[in-house]
Amino acid sequence: MPAFPRFFDAQWYLVAHPDVASGGGDPRRHYLRHGRREGRRPCALTAADRERDLRHGLLRDGAATLEAMAQDAALPEAERVWARLALARAAARDGDWAGAAGWLDLLDPAHDIIDGFGLIDPVLLAAEAAIATGDTARARRLLRRAGRRFGSRRDLALSLANLRATEGGFGLGWRTALTRLYAPAGLAVPRVAPGAGPAFDRLAARTGRRSRSGPLVSVVMPARDAAATIGAALDALSTQSWQALEVLVVDNGSTDATATVVRDRAARDPRIRLIDGATEPGAYAARNLGAAQAQGAFLTVHDADDWSHPAKIALQVRALLGRPETMASQSHWVRATPDLRFTRWWGERGLVHPNISSLMIRAEVLERLGYWDRARAGADTEYADRIRAAFGAGAVIEVRPGLPLAFGRSHAGSLSGGGTAGIDSMWGGARRDYHMAAAAWHTRATTGGPEALHLPRKPRNRPFPVPPALDIGDPAPKATDPAHSPAERLRASPGFDAAWRLRSRPELRLTGSNPALQWLAEGAAQAEDPGPFFSASGALLAGWRESGALPEPAAPALLDRLEAHARDLPDLDGALPAPRADAPGVLFVGHQAGSRIFGAERSLLDMLDRARVAGTTPSLVLPQILNAEYLRAVLARVHRLHLRPLGWLYGGVDPDPSSVALLADLVRATGATALHQNTCVMDAPLLAARAAGVPAVVWPRELPAQDPRLCRDLGVRPEELRRRVLDLSERIVANSEAVARWIDAPKKTTVVPNSVDPALHDMPFEPQTPLRVALIGSLSAEKGVADAAAVARVLARRGAAARVVLIGPRSTAVAALGRLPKGLSHAGYAASPVEAMAGADLVLSLSRFAESFGRTVLEAMAAGRPVVCYDRGTPPELVGRDGRAGIVVPADDAAAVAAAIADIAGDPARLEAMSQAARARAQTLRTQPEDTSYCGVFTPRITLPNV
Repeated sequence: MPAFPRFFDAQWYLVAHPDVASGGGDPRRHYLRHGRREGRRPCALTAADRERDLRHGLLRDGAATLEAMAQDAALPEAERVWARLALARAAARDGDWAGAAGWLDLLDPAHDIIDGFGLIDPVLLAAEAAIATGDTARARRLLRRAGRRFGSRRDLALSLANLRATEGGFGLGWRTALTRLYAPAGLAVPRVAPGAGPAFDRLAARTGRRSRSGPLVSVVMPARDAAATIGAALDALSTQSWQALEVLVVDNGSTDATATVVRDRAARDPRIRLIDGATEPGAYAARNLGAAQAQGAFLTVHDADDWSHPAKIALQVRALLGRPETMASQSHWVRATPDLRFTRWWGERGLVHPNISSLMIRAEVLERLGYWDRARAGADTEYADRIRAAFGAGAVIEVRPGLPLAFGRSHAGSLSGGGTAGIDSMWGGARRDYHMAAAAWHTRATTGGPEALHLPRKPRNRPFPVPPALDIGDPAPKATDPAHSPAERLRASPGFDAAWRLRSRPELRLTGSNPALQWLAEGAAQAEDPGPFFSASGALLAGWRESGALPEPAAPALLDRLEAHARDLPDLDGALPAPRADAPGVLFVGHQAGSRIFGAERSLLDMLDRARVAGTTPSLVLPQILNAEYLRAVLARVHRLHLRPLGWLYGGVDPDPSSVALLADLVRATGATALHQNTCVMDAPLLAARAAGVPAVVWPRELPAQDPRLCRDLGVRPEELRRRVLDLSERIVANSEAVARWIDAPKKTTVVPNSVDPALHDMPFEPQTPLRVALIGSLSAEKGVADAAAVARVLARRGAAARVVLIGPRSTAVAALGRLPKGLSHAGYAASPVEAMAGADLVLSLSRFAESFGRTVLEAMAAGRPVVCYDRGTPPELVGRDGRAGIVVPADDAAAVAAAIADIAGDPARLEAMSQAARARAQTLRTQPEDTSYCGVFTPRITLPNV
């Protein structure tokens, strides 16, 4: 049976993955059946974020961050365990098995390594470390327990073979372990022949039934200084059950006896032919030379230091013969050291991986798509991706997935080893840049059909740029027609910075997205910034100045402007005069502002108004602005507005230095006496304030301690975020007592609740029949759209005199509802709180996260609209728990919400009394502005009534 993780947190899993929650399924079952395979985490794990960013080279303090987590007794146990596993993985990648074993020894084999996360990799890692350090007893216990927990797994059989080889060599015990892999597949079990030399070179297996007829398969083997290994590789090909072979060995300038070994084998097997490729610049160019001379109906390659099972070629050929619509086949392999210890490669998901070097193509593919790209590394994957781009995702099929049909020799000098072009550069470096550039070419060229992706053996110009570490000196790409190469234009612009986008937008790291392609396909339409020196939304301001409206962002227009103005950081004059001695300047930093105005934007306008009342002159920095009405409202309240690209804070990763430097320069240039940040989810402004020598004030609008999704998006634990904010700020202004309690720094915290539009207090209360029950706001999934739909269904079944109305934009969460259920309607976006409340008789607060204040709740009460809210965050404190101004129900209980609404709708007298109580409760909030003159902080005193 599958291992169930000890650290699984069902509640967190549902909050972190709303798609699972909306499906109504069992989170435990979902994780076991789907979540593990999809890479979802079973619980909150910031240590996993740290490990990923360590691989990216972005972690602020490097491995020291994980070491501190591994030893911090105050952290949840799951975090400490994962941190130790991460450190062990890092040590193993460096070949430091003693170091890996040291971290793993701190873990309980059963509870942590096997049962902790329900993953096989920690078991394989721990077993390999134990074997490598001579602790075979520990390895034996681990594998025995893992077998009971995970059942029959091929990875475990390979690990057991390692143990048997260590204990008794490559005799019966070793072969018995491998029998578990190959016997069920009807394949011969590999063996190690007697003799001297590395065990890898003595591999053999019974050939079995030979296929003496069938289409010819050409096998190209580039070789350079491979005399010590190529004999075993050629022997493996000579003993293939598929006999219709030609083996083309391209000697790529060897200085050892490689050619002599090949000639010796060719004398015994005429299917082997030696080709002089001494002048070819690299392994892929050598492959192309061999491919150009290939005669087979199928073409594949084989590295000069690997071993293939005798059935490998036959299985891959038959897979293609059985599916004529496919273009290529690929098998799986396992890495092994020269002494034949099966080892993990660069991945962390088991021992067996797809073998990109096994790609077998039809001759037709070579005719239509051409040759391998001439790069130092990565061209295998590029070719497979090119095939998929040209012929569809199913064009490359996998043969016997999970069963290693080849053993890849693992040693420091292999192509996938270290250095700037090593396998770790897949995470953030040369290989990643190469594959992203190739993907851009594939996307662009596929519009012209497969032939548009044809690559000659010796192209006059490269089809896409290649990083210097992978460049063999081929001519650079031509300056292509701009209309057909937006990705090249974007990458060529000084205003585009792929590294900045990867650092500033962690979701790109999470999804492995190409920063250039993502910006062209999605980011530009959302006015995302392409780099630290170009504001995409700022580029739209020229249209606003002319027409009073902001044009819709679009990639072509933004790309044109980016090429013409690589540095475009607009500064707009506002209505306020320049700061004076009696009205010192304060620089505010706000959230990005999209096309709609919601609570965060209104809160910022409040803060700007309060700054003026307190006797300061505010200026404002925004990362983005896409709403002309909001732009006018901002300019009426500031001396100047500055558009500057900024990313969110992300745990353990410092913001891009360019962003910090630009803001620090701005602070100095404006002469600001303080910097006020209207959120706690950025740290670049706070670091800039420190660099410029001015105090920083943070106005948190979040409750991370009660918001698992926010913490997941920020890659940070609540306490870690709290510490970061306190370390970088001199003053905290909380918008509620709940936020102040989370900050827990009374001496530097002032509570300043949000205010509301005074016009709400004068709105009449004229409820309709049926009662209009409104969910108001951005209508994101987190705001409880699915919950509102569930409430509407229950009310309809009960025949209650109430209907639910969604007031807000047509969001993805609204669209996901499809056809709206009976009793639910969508009224669209309301431009102001007064307009929103005019369409409501009762207001819902159903957020799936903890609201730090609940502005909509206070606005509803001020307008005399009773509220039904979840018992989460600050809204219950605003509404009160006596049932007079509204009803507080258990969080996430849609049935309880519907019941409360039905009771109110059926009692008009109660509804009227609740309206009056709600308005009275809102009016009891008292505001007394007072300038504290501390860092320009102004602290209106607002109190909530006791209930």
